Amino acid sequence: MFSSIVPLTRLNPFHAPQLQLQPESLTLRKRSLAAASAEEEYSCEYGSLKFYALCGFGGVLSCGLIHTAVVPLDLVKCHIQVDPQTYKSIFNGFSVTLKEDGVHGLGKGWAPTIIGYSMQGSTNLVFMKSSKSYMEANIQKQSSLLLHS
Repeated sequence: MFSSIVPLTRLNPFHAPQLQLQPESLTLRKRSLAAASAEEEYSCEYGSLKFYALCGFGGVLSCGLIHTAVVPLDLVKCHIQVDPQTYKSIFNGFSVTLKEDGVHGLGKGWAPTIIGYSMQGSTNLVFMKSSKSYMEANIQKQSSLLLHS
């Protein structure tokens, strides 16, 4: 059993990068189906304005929408902190809020949340990707200077 696991663990790229593998010593089954196409196609060029616009949109989706979805839970948590006698637990807090304010009461504060977190998420992701591009370009430039000197 372990003799079949050892060759598979050696195929792991993070196992030992300096290790040179001999393909004749490893026997693997060939796949008959592929999950992805052989050629990778991207919707835009890395570092283009469309790329950064898509990064910003991804930040809006990942940060703004997720934080807005948690607004009812945050609202009940704040009610529990302010008035622990009325709001005894999370489930009790939801039921009391629904009885007092209805479904509309659970969504209080959603607009500032979605606006603020969408701006934060989009700018964060765009700045992260642009600094990564800037750093990669500088590293390539410095490594080419070191190689030529």
